[in-house]
Amino acid sequence: MNVNLELYKVFYVVAKNKHMTKASEELHISQPAISQSIKKLEEELGGTLFIRSNKGMELTSEGKMFYDYIKSALELIQNAENEFTLFKDLSKGSIKLGASTTLTKILLIDKIKEFHKDYPNIEMNIVNDLTSNLMIDLQKGKLDFVVFNEGNIKENNITMKEIKKLKHGFLYHPDYFKDTFQSLKDLIEAPLILQNKESNSRKFLDAYMLKNNIELNAKIEVVSQDLVLQFTDAGLGIGFGIIELAKKKYPNLKELKLNELLPTSSIYLAQNKSIHLPFASQKFLEYLSK
Repeated sequence: MNVNLELYKVFYVVAKNKHMTKASEELHISQPAISQSIKKLEEELGGTLFIRSNKGMELTSEGKMFYDYIKSALELIQNAENEFTLFKDLSKGSIKLGASTTLTKILLIDKIKEFHKDYPNIEMNIVNDLTSNLMIDLQKGKLDFVVFNEGNIKENNITMKEIKKLKHGFLYHPDYFKDTFQSLKDLIEAPLILQNKESNSRKFLDAYMLKNNIELNAKIEVVSQDLVLQFTDAGLGIGFGIIELAKKKYPNLKELKLNELLPTSSIYLAQNKSIHLPFASQKFLEYLSK
């Protein structure tokens, strides 16, 4: 049976009002059109729904049973429409994004604060992990999008868009070290503090050094960019870090003035082609693009 939903709506309004005139006013359609709809629905169902009299429209026993179900069904549909509107109007919803702790501090936290001010009811689920792990979650649909820095991402179902450039440099604390280094080769024997070889930041550095036939060895290896800067700020060595993050959190650190100009790296936004973003995530991407 394939009954038009509009017929159910007409039946519901007539049964609720028990009067054709009131139903006509509520539905904004003529009484003959209502009568025709009720007749068509009864024909589709193969039974009588109303007893028509001068007093109005009274439901048959089968009609009362049918009304209870239709009332519940239409209320569910109305609730679904209302809920959908809440998501569309960003009065409700959630965002699932992945990023490194470093990029969360450098880029995302300010954008999140701005977004949260405008849409306080949206839930934010931020997953901090290695880019490789975040990409796996993105492909599985566990994340709406991933923000990451330099990396070799080749998955066919992933799209990437560059959203920002980052400046890197070698940093030191002037209370413990002096800027006596002139070239990258001078750093070979320096007490370097670097991220571990699995990180995108370290891969970026190693790839650049390889092009210049230089191999740098870390005195201290740590898991995050923030720890590199913390250890550097404590005077434990010379760290390779993101200049923007150092300026924001460790104002005492200085950048080595080397003869060579280190290249910038890029921050990318990755999305799964096969996943349609929810309204909240679509809106947050607008904030990221500002």
